[in-house]
Amino acid sequence: MNRRNRLRFSTDMIATIKGVDDPGISMKGRLQNLSAHGLSLIIPGELPTGIKVNVEWGTSNVRGILVYCQPYGKEYRAGLEVEDSIYDATLVRSDEKKPEAADLKMQGE
Repeated sequence: MNRRNRLRFSTDMIATIKGVDDPGISMKGRLQNLSAHGLSLIIPGELPTGIKVNVEWGTSNVRGILVYCQPYGKEYRAGLEVEDSIYDATLVRSDEKKPEAADLKMQGE
C-alpha cells in the first residue's frame, strides 16, 4: 500500500547532484520520480542522509535534504525532501533556453 499523500510522476532524466555545504559532493544520477515536495534519484554511490544538496536537470534546480539513501542493485536510490515546491521550481521562463535532447543523455551512454 502506497501511503504517500501526493501524486508522484515517473521520469528518467539525467540530473546533477551537488552538496551545498560540502563542495566535494558532486555526481551525475537519474531523476526517477518527483512530487510536489520530493524526488527520488538513482545515483552511483552512497551519500549520507541529512545533507543539503542541489539537484539540477534541464533548466530546473531544486535544493533539499537527503532523507534516505539505500542500495538499489549496483547503485543507490536516494530520496530528497525539497525546500520549495518542485512545481514552482521547475517552471521555465519563456525566454530561457530549453535543453537539447543531447543535453539529457548521460555521458558514457
